[in-house]
Amino acid sequence: MSNPGIITRFIRSTFGFRKTTLTLFVVLTYLSCFVIVAYYDYLALSPPTVEPAILKNSWSDLQVISFSFHPYDSHANDDVHDYILGRVENLASLKDYIEVSPVLNSTKFFNQKDVFNASSPANRIIYFEGNNILVKITGKDPLKEGLLISAHYDSVPTAYGTTDDGMGVASMLGILDYFSQPDVKQPERTLIFNFNNQEEFGLLGASLFFEHEYSKLVKYFINLEGTGAGGKSILFRSTDFGILSYYKHAPKPFANSLFQEGFQNGLIRSETDYKVYKENGLRGVDIAFFKPRSLYHTNRDSIKGTTKGSLWHMESNALEMAKSIVYSTKEINDNLSNSIFFDILGLFFIKFSINQLYLFNLVLIVVIPTIIIILLIIVLKRGTWFVEINKGWFRLPVSIILSTIVIITAARFYYINDPLLLSNDYISPLLSLTSLFIISNFIILNFQSWFRPIQDQKLVIMLELNFLIWLLLVWSTYEIHFSENVATYGITIVYTLLSTSTIFGLLTMAFKRKPIYEPVKNIRNYGSTSNSGSNRQSPRESVSRGNDDEERLIDNDEASTVGNSSPRSGTSSNEQQEEGGARSSISKSKHQVTTESSPLLHDHIDEQVLNSDQYRGADDDARIIVVEEESEETFKQKLKHAALRSFSYDWSIQYLIFVPISIFIVIEYGELLLQGLNQTVQESSKMGETCIYILILITISLGSPLLPFIHKLNTGITIFFVLILIFSSSFSIFEKPFSYNNPLKLRFLQKIDISNDNSGDDFPSVVNLYGRKGFIQSILQDLPSLKNPDSQHENPVNVTCTDKNDGSELCVYDGIRPYLFDGSYEDNKFNESIRIEIIKNTNNDLNDGGKFVPFESEFKIFVKDNRNCVLNFNTTKYDSSKIGEYKSPVKIVTVFNDDTKDSAGEENLIDMKEFRAQIPSGYYKDPKTGNEYFKVVKGIDEFQINKLDWSKEYYHIGINWLFSWEDEDDEDDEDQINFDPLKESKLGVNVQCFWGEYDQDVTIDGDKKRKVEALDELLVYSPDYITYSNLAKGLVEIDTYFEL
Repeated sequence: MSNPGIITRFIRSTFGFRKTTLTLFVVLTYLSCFVIVAYYDYLALSPPTVEPAILKNSWSDLQVISFSFHPYDSHANDDVHDYILGRVENLASLKDYIEVSPVLNSTKFFNQKDVFNASSPANRIIYFEGNNILVKITGKDPLKEGLLISAHYDSVPTAYGTTDDGMGVASMLGILDYFSQPDVKQPERTLIFNFNNQEEFGLLGASLFFEHEYSKLVKYFINLEGTGAGGKSILFRSTDFGILSYYKHAPKPFANSLFQEGFQNGLIRSETDYKVYKENGLRGVDIAFFKPRSLYHTNRDSIKGTTKGSLWHMESNALEMAKSIVYSTKEINDNLSNSIFFDILGLFFIKFSINQLYLFNLVLIVVIPTIIIILLIIVLKRGTWFVEINKGWFRLPVSIILSTIVIITAARFYYINDPLLLSNDYISPLLSLTSLFIISNFIILNFQSWFRPIQDQKLVIMLELNFLIWLLLVWSTYEIHFSENVATYGITIVYTLLSTSTIFGLLTMAFKRKPIYEPVKNIRNYGSTSNSGSNRQSPRESVSRGNDDEERLIDNDEASTVGNSSPRSGTSSNEQQEEGGARSSISKSKHQVTTESSPLLHDHIDEQVLNSDQYRGADDDARIIVVEEESEETFKQKLKHAALRSFSYDWSIQYLIFVPISIFIVIEYGELLLQGLNQTVQESSKMGETCIYILILITISLGSPLLPFIHKLNTGITIFFVLILIFSSSFSIFEKPFSYNNPLKLRFLQKIDISNDNSGDDFPSVVNLYGRKGFIQSILQDLPSLKNPDSQHENPVNVTCTDKNDGSELCVYDGIRPYLFDGSYEDNKFNESIRIEIIKNTNNDLNDGGKFVPFESEFKIFVKDNRNCVLNFNTTKYDSSKIGEYKSPVKIVTVFNDDTKDSAGEENLIDMKEFRAQIPSGYYKDPKTGNEYFKVVKGIDEFQINKLDWSKEYYHIGINWLFSWEDEDDEDDEDQINFDPLKESKLGVNVQCFWGEYDQDVTIDGDKKRKVEALDELLVYSPDYITYSNLAKGLVEIDTYFEL
């Protein structure tokens, strides 16, 4: 047989299933995936070469908006409000169909569940005075349902609010700027802009929007938000498939329903105005910046932390989606089903309804296994795949189980060594665990391939992997149907790719030429082996040459008549055997052919052939004839041996179908998950555990596509993975948990409790620091105000830390007192900051009226320079801090209108029956007095009150309560509590008032003082890997308590 030609050798070396070729494919796959993702991320954040005018203007707007901290309870908040109002009024003046709402201030009195804790049973009543800025662009067709675009302009007390949510506000101004341009046509639909206030502590601005007449003009919304600090803005929630379809017009789409599932299952605990709009029946999307969370709500959420590219990414995407809706003359897509969505490299936006995915999954679950089973039957029937039922199977499950145990052990070790590792660096542990997973599977599967080789191990592994992912697909389909899970679509994609690759492998097996066993004899003629000097081949030499010798088919009929003969004298019996199992016999007689096969092959030997010169030697008597034959069993063994050595060219197509796209999906969306969740490990130990298991899941997903081919990796890349494992593990073990770029976030609040009368104003100013356990004490140890004078190495003096049982702790210490107001030291006395004046209290005669007559009280809370307070209630039986144990006795709260003195309607409310008749459950406003009431028969646990007017020095409040919880409207008799009114009728009221300004000086009797010097001290003396955010509604909280 001639040697293969150069072309054949090139094809074999390039496309054959060889270690070098596979290794090259693997390197190119991982490298190209990482490079492509990074490159398109860079492109997405690149602003246009020629800067659009609206981007230039909106960037200037962002600089002004984020100049200073501007929470709702700050004077800077009014400055931002006035700036936005001036800008929109100027833009509105350019078109006669654009107008700014003349209603600048409005109120809302409502019952709101805790938006950040959906499981809380507390009945919270909120009175909110807001100053949203609303702009209307009237559409050509006022009957068409309009679009709302919304963002909030308040920040938290500790952040400049550049990303949260200055970018959203600046984007809205840019969009309004676009529609005000002379060459832009009037939209078909009405477009409303809601620049709302006080989103940070209750989503109140969005709630207030529905008190305005403009709310009746819209059906759709785009909410712009910031839950990170820069980067790309992601569409991470949508109410339905229909409205989501308009995002396809975004020039640089970035979207994924993974985060929507995170909100649905409670993994992500923050909230946005999206929640309010959806609950009020609007259809829309939530677009937000999402990373890094450790800079979110800190002073590093600033103009220095973002770019024009980030702003343009949000602004341009929101603008194009808005245009596609408001210029649409057709009916808006009414498909209200939940949706699955994602982008591909910011180039394409993919979406489908959850019902479509459910049906597609059902088809896959039934059709794919059916096709595979049919092809397997065909392949096995035709005998083109030499695989046995009891040999070569179950090697993948064993390998996955063992390797998973290895990486779980390693991940747990990393977590025990540093529970906050992922906060600073998720790349190193991801590389470490992925390398370990690949190495573990390589060792196991390569050993099995060596120890017990089988034909086409990759196809066996593909079939087993297909079954495992099929099980995941069944689970995913169940979740989609019963829980509307929108995050498992990746399983569908990977299963489709793997099944295509598997079916292709089976098809190549099925269409291979079926090997046919043909009983043959090969006759070989050898010259003399004597010492006569003639140069003739020995039988052994001829056998070794195989097909190079002359061969002749022998008819079995003739062969069966040939008797057995002994080998020629001097010829070893081993010379009768040919490699591969063919048998032969050697004879001196020209008519005798001996065989050892049974049964014999019946071929006819032509007498003339045996007598021809071809079979005649120089010495006719020395002539030797060898007859070789091959049994069917030997034939099959040869085929199996050849199959094991096959170059298997189909592998490259299988690899390209399955591996690159699967790895790309895992890298793209695995990284997205880790970027969004890695710093949530700072929130609790539970989140730390969750993130570690998410990391393990991503690791397995990243390595699994290689498993069918992994046994063919060469030594070089295996060593490379080992080196990655060593270096990345070293980083994971020895790297510090925090850095300047990924800091630890602590939460700050300074509390002063003036419940105990103290004319000397000697109240502790207690600093509360909340964060992950084990880090706060070391930070406080170096504060000048807390240093232990005796030893630098002991714990700071007067610091007490309490374990919160979730991996976090609360540390408290007596800090530097705050100064909240300009004026004198006398004005800044804490007991002058809050003062209670009781105007009316009917709880003075316990025997008057019986137990069903409600008590009434009216009082004023005098608070300086303040915008929000919270009231909680308690009795000897009820405590608002233990909500759910007992019902609150408070049934009605009142906010008095001091602009009118007419209170004639109130005196008639003492009788309970008349009281109930005049005050319905829920909100009620007295048309005569303007007083506003809110009634909850089940009881009010908390009352939050907000006001805009800085000059108004007090809150004027009324409370109605029952000293017995028994109420004819209550249905649950088991919850009724009876007690002695002579002993237990008093109602305790705890008042908490908040101030949110700190980055300012105040003048106290001519001296300059910082407002919250305790926070200044922490910011100055803490390491650069520490950031601070607010723990409560403000930075300073002053509490007082009184009883009625």
